[in-house]
Amino acid sequence: EHQLRAVPGVRLIGEPAQRAGAISFVKEGIDVPAIGRALSREGIAVRAGHHCAQPILRRMGVEATVRPSFGIYNTFEDIDALVRVLRSL
Repeated sequence: EHQLRAVPGVRLIGEPAQRAGAISFVKEGIDVPAIGRALSREGIAVRAGHHCAQPILRRMGVEATVRPSFGIYNTFEDIDALVRVLRSL
């Protein structure tokens, strides 16, 4: 979460008291599908869209988000790769 917050233009969606493995975000000036495609080209799998949650997303001021889900199988290098691609956009 901290590394994502440090990327210029990235806005995390939602402020739960504790996060599970999924983090939703948008990046200023870049549409969600373009972010998803850029990450996919680097072998990084994310969901990019409305996630069947349009009412709550609209309440949070967005129509779609990028949502990586992290698990025990992810490495620090995976997170670094995600952040590197986001910084390059």
